[in-house]
Amino acid sequence: MTKIYHIAGSDVQPCDRAIAEVASILSAGGLALVPTETVYGLSVAVDACEAGTAHPGESQPLVNGAAVPAEDSGYRRIFSVKHRDLAQTVPWLVSGTKDLDRFGKDIDAATRALADAFWPGALTLIVPANERVPRFMQAADGTVALRCSASPVIAALIEACACPLATTSANTHGRPAPAAWGEIEPEVLQGVDAAIDAGETICRDASTIVTCTSGELAIVRHGALSDEDVIRVACAAGARVRASSRQ
Repeated sequence: MTKIYHIAGSDVQPCDRAIAEVASILSAGGLALVPTETVYGLSVAVDACEAGTAHPGESQPLVNGAAVPAEDSGYRRIFSVKHRDLAQTVPWLVSGTKDLDRFGKDIDAATRALADAFWPGALTLIVPANERVPRFMQAADGTVALRCSASPVIAALIEACACPLATTSANTHGRPAPAAWGEIEPEVLQGVDAAIDAGETICRDASTIVTCTSGELAIVRHGALSDEDVIRVACAAGARVRASSRQ
């Protein structure tokens, strides 16, 4: 049965007991449903996502040529709960701009400027992944998506777990991402070990996703952060804007 914790979404210091218990579940390899300032997400602790040996009789699929964790792991359960292909990537929620270099490489000036301007906040940055990011958690092009969330719940969980959280929206494939507790699908809630109910999210929209390659900005997903604000900061840092990114 899923353990549910109810907290006030605006709490600057979320309930210590809820954070400690959910962080313990995440660190043990479990799966949790958590609120961000954008939408609710399914989260696992990155440090608990090491690929191991498959259970007897279980085939071990590969992503990017690397084995993924066992079928009953929190990481694999994200994909079963969402009815999503294993080859799709899961963004990471990180603690701050220092994590651009901790988990990325060859970070360009525009990406740094965007992180400085909008983190913590509703902006996800796709960057080249370094060796700290397991191959099965990278996209096929060797990138990883990073975001520093403005949610105090997420910040507290990252601190308690002492690692980023691999987090994707808490919905089955093709359904809307939930921005309020009442919008979460029962199937999704039943598929996690613990959940934090913080009511309605602040943004009520998913994060904006961008990437900068060879000095060119591309908006991959339009979201809570306006395209105009993203383009203004990126261009000030010397980036060109891909024509298809303009509104």
